[in-house]
Amino acid sequence: MNKRLRLTRAYLVKPLLGVISAQLAFAQTNLPLVRASSKTVDIRDGKHFRKGYWALMPERKPDYYYAEIPEKSHLVTFITDLDSITFNVVYGKQYEFVILLNGKDSCFTRIAASYKDFKVSAPKSVGTGPDTIPFTLGDTRKVYVEARLNGAKLTNVQLDLGAGGTVINKTAVNKVKINFDQKVTLANSDGVNQVPSASTNRLQVGSLVWDGVPIAIAENMKDHEDLIIGNSLFRGKILEINYDQKILVVHDELPTHLGSYTRHDMLLDGGVIPYVGVSLTIRDKKQRGWAMFDTGARTSILNSADTPMAYRLVSQLAGMIGLDESIGPKLSIGHYQLSGFEYKTGDMGSAGLHLILGNDLLKRFNLVLDNKNGYLYMQPNSLSHTPYGNSDEYYVVRVVTGMVLVLAGIVFYRKARKAK
Repeated sequence: MNKRLRLTRAYLVKPLLGVISAQLAFAQTNLPLVRASSKTVDIRDGKHFRKGYWALMPERKPDYYYAEIPEKSHLVTFITDLDSITFNVVYGKQYEFVILLNGKDSCFTRIAASYKDFKVSAPKSVGTGPDTIPFTLGDTRKVYVEARLNGAKLTNVQLDLGAGGTVINKTAVNKVKINFDQKVTLANSDGVNQVPSASTNRLQVGSLVWDGVPIAIAENMKDHEDLIIGNSLFRGKILEINYDQKILVVHDELPTHLGSYTRHDMLLDGGVIPYVGVSLTIRDKKQRGWAMFDTGARTSILNSADTPMAYRLVSQLAGMIGLDESIGPKLSIGHYQLSGFEYKTGDMGSAGLHLILGNDLLKRFNLVLDNKNGYLYMQPNSLSHTPYGNSDEYYVVRVVTGMVLVLAGIVFYRKARKAK
């Protein structure tokens, strides 16, 4: 990050003393020791197994790992190629150990059951009780609320559960007073780029006010969109998305009206982005895993390694004669069975379940995200049986399918004439 800081001797001494004291603390404590001959380490955080997620860096003393759902007591396991160690983490506590790499390099490691980089103040409310925020469901089937950023009104603020932070549209910068004082790395559909960022902002949504919100610039947003907010603002809260009433409700405690909802395990990737356990059947092959809840995407996205073009053509052909629900992918979330939903494919690496659920599917359920305890509550709503939309890719595949049918018809016609 490029920050304009005036460093004096006093500023320099404090970080140095902090590093020395951290090293002395590790040296003077009899820490648990695990062995490794590879720098790559697997982590199991609660129910989330993260293959090859951690890279050993002996130069960091200590190297921090933050529990995904810190307020929920659960097991965190580090698994090296030679050994493993498990801690039952409790909110507010830290757990220290050493990974000895190749018998010589000591990798001091600290697991923190707290929120990472959470410099944003907890939201303050000007009202009492749960905070209710009305939203609109745009023609893109996304959730939009109104907000005030540094005092300026913004009318099209998108709630994107797939976003790791808060970003402003480049075209909306002139609507607000904002001081871009650093650069950050932003990963989105434009790739991975260094972009300007404003480190401290005041954001108000409904009666909730956050201070210290960092905001980066994005150039891949729709023209009418001003701002994107994500689940990072609701860490430690319970977020209700009611599509029937078109309201967001922010709770401190679990609401009492969930008797007709079903509960599902939820993990928070990076402590922010929600995933839920699903099973997906494609061509009679069933796969189980975790799917991202992405209200910022209209269309669901499947791994292209599991959905080759031939399969897409067959499923679109089936759709032309009303058999798309029997031929296409089938999704199960608990006992909910979904088919015929819109989807497109994306390159997500090797074959296996990589799945993003878009809002044309999610809007069919009223949702409650318990960010404190790692549970998602779902209830089918009045939109459950509305027709699914179609992505741009859907029409491309239909055109290709139509061309294949025309070519097949020409071949059949020519063969029939020769037979005469």
